[in-house]
Amino acid sequence: MFKVHKPGQAKLTRTITFLAGLFLVVWGCRSALIELPSFWRRLGDSWNEILLDAKPTEAWTADLVLIESKFSPALTMAAVLLVLATLWVFWILNRPKVADSLVDMESELQKVSWPSFSDAWQSTLVVSGFTALIVGLVFGYDLVIKGIIELIVPRGGI
Repeated sequence: MFKVHKPGQAKLTRTITFLAGLFLVVWGCRSALIELPSFWRRLGDSWNEILLDAKPTEAWTADLVLIESKFSPALTMAAVLLVLATLWVFWILNRPKVADSLVDMESELQKVSWPSFSDAWQSTLVVSGFTALIVGLVFGYDLVIKGIIELIVPRGGI
């Protein structure tokens, strides 16, 4: 089920795509951890508060990298969701259709002749200059049209 399709091909593209998917999965699981207790308050209570009727000060906690949380049903659900969603992303990226697309994309990107830094900088300057020229022309036309309208329509209105 979790076999790698065409192993060794398009490693960079597959890795970047997997990491992007993993980022989205982690973000979603973190959001679920924060939002689940708002649906049902007991999901935010620690397991020992629920099962052993302990005081909130004795709650088991988990010090995660970005967030400190009670070891609660919400944390358990988010952790299980994290594992399952990570496996799902890996499975999706290794389906023949998707993997072939990533391999083809990387091979096409290797064929592209990328511009040098100086060429890219010159193109950026040309586009920026042209954009500034258009902005100036539109501003000038706006002032001329505004002046004509003020000559036709007096300040007090019609």
